[in-house]
Amino acid sequence: MIKIVVDIQGADSAAPTLIDGVINALEKNAELFVYLCGDKAELEAELSGKRYDTERLQIIDAPQVITNDEKPLAAVMAKKNSSLVKGLELCKSKSDVGAFVTCGATGAMFVAAMMLLEKIVKSPALLCALKKPNGAQFCIVDCGANVDCRPERTEDFARIGVAYMKTVGVQLPRIALLSNGAEDAKGNKFTKQAHDILRASDLNFIGNIEGSDVLSGNADVIVSEGFGGNVLLKTIEGSAKAVVSELKESIKAKMGDYSELDEIVDAVYREYDYTTQGGAMLLGFKTPIVKGHGAATAETVYNIIDIAYSLANNGVMEKIQNEF
Repeated sequence: MIKIVVDIQGADSAAPTLIDGVINALEKNAELFVYLCGDKAELEAELSGKRYDTERLQIIDAPQVITNDEKPLAAVMAKKNSSLVKGLELCKSKSDVGAFVTCGATGAMFVAAMMLLEKIVKSPALLCALKKPNGAQFCIVDCGANVDCRPERTEDFARIGVAYMKTVGVQLPRIALLSNGAEDAKGNKFTKQAHDILRASDLNFIGNIEGSDVLSGNADVIVSEGFGGNVLLKTIEGSAKAVVSELKESIKAKMGDYSELDEIVDAVYREYDYTTQGGAMLLGFKTPIVKGHGAATAETVYNIIDIAYSLANNGVMEKIQNEF
């Protein structure tokens, strides 16, 4: 049995509207057990009319909510009964918990994890997995946890990315450093130093990569500090959304209501929309964390639980420890 802690509060949508994602995940994976953190009375009322295996779901009463408007450290310290804090405390106290899932505030999640969970690397990082047009998976590390860091940390990010790619079947992941040019000499001071560090390592480093080549290049792991990685991730999603929107308007103007073609275009967009495909993974702690988008739907919750289940089932933490 793989046990996952799910923080059901903190998203833009009310917790009850996300319950179906949890139930669907339990239905898909017969070996999944969920500790569901949130307002117990509210969750019990919502679950009362639904069919699910009651032996594989336990509610952890945590009525307080940490929002994006609060200062992360102050909120974590003040709200000990929040679903985020109690969920991570559960991960700390129970050695058999395989992963933690949340759609709550990113800053508070990172602060609480740093305070409560055991680190297995110096610099835990956010990893986001995406697909290229040919269907191949790749990942971006870091995409938001370390917006200011030393160049030495990029080697940690690379090793985290390598460990993740091995869990999806890529045995010798190719690593590239995000830069403003593919040439070795390109980049700012940070990028040039990071390039030298990665080149001197035993990693399969293939050099710099420009943002325009991320989806068409040979890299399996795109390494960046958290600021640039987050900008890259949001740019990919935003560009895909803008192109799909224009395509659909053009289809409607020239062909009228052509639902089959609309469905094809939507399917393409979903390949680049990490809010529906799943979420970012905060890796480097003893317990892996999967962070869903704040605008999560029940589908998002289902997907991020599925990712968390796969991380625990594939032993991603053991693979990260091996890389270090």
